[in-house]
Parts: sequence; structure tokens; C-alpha cells
Amino acid sequence: MTTPLVFLDIETTGLDPDVHQVWEIATATEGSAVGSSVVPHDLRTADPEALRLNGYWARRHLLDNTSANVDQVLRQLLTGATIVGANPAFDAAFLRRRWGVTPWHYRLLDVEAMAVGVLGLDRPLGLQKLAEALAHEGHNIPAPDHTAAGDVLTTRAVYRALRTEAKR
Repeated sequence: MTTPLVFLDIETTGLDPDVHQVWEIATATEGSAVGSSVVPHDLRTADPEALRLNGYWARRHLLDNTSANVDQVLRQLLTGATIVGANPAFDAAFLRRRWGVTPWHYRLLDVEAMAVGVLGLDRPLGLQKLAEALAHEGHNIPAPDHTAAGDVLTTRAVYRALRTEAKR
């Protein structure tokens, strides 16, 4: 039995799921548009450097569109699905901490690790360098931009490119 693939990325207020919080979540399936939502969060324990890197303050206009029911919708979407991401263990740890459950399939698909085998690398590249390498090989890969939606688009394009490369 195959599980559906859900491309996922989150933006957080820091790197520690026990201290920091998710503030933006984006998802897409293989054939769907990317959906992105800002989720309820607070900044009391936020890491200022993390907020700078993910453009929190520059994108604060998004905060007016905070969705209270996104957790319920996302949990339903992820139930039984395989999460595909660039370091999906990071995203899964934050969602596990947020929800107290893991509704997704226990196997995660990490495109950075996948690229090691497909491209013959000796260690994983970050999403930016991986996107550049695949674009250099002629694949149409949008550059990651540290937004949840932008990074989901990049991750999905990287996944598709790696599948193409693996068949060569």
C-alpha cells in the first residue's frame, strides 16, 4: 500500500521545538497548488536571528491572516501520509510538539538525503545548494526563499528532478 505524499515546510520562531513555535505552515500534494497559513503563536521565546532569517518582520502583513483551524485541516491532510521535505525530521518534531501526536506515516522522505544516493554526493547539501546543482543540470527548480510556500515549491521540484535523475 502506498501512502500519499505531502510536501511540507514550516517556519518557526527558533530551532528548538521545546522552546520555539511554528508560525507558518505550507503544504502541497503532488498535483495541488501550495497552501500556506500563519498559525497562532507568540514571540516570548523567539530567537531574533531565526525571525530575521525567515523574514518574519518583513512578512508581518501575513499575520492578519492567522488561521485558527489550520491545525485540524493539516492533521487531517497528514493522516497516513508520507511527509516530503528538506530535513522533514525538523518539521515533524515541531508538529509533534505542537499536537502531541504524529498522524503521518512513520517514514519521512528527505530530499536532501535522497540526493546523496541519486547524485552520488558524500553528504547532504542544503536545499539552496541542491536546487542550484539540479538547475545546473537543466532542471527547472525555483530558488528557495525561506518562506514555507516557496520552500515547498522548491522541495517538490527537487523531488521531481531527483526522480528523473534516478531513472537515467
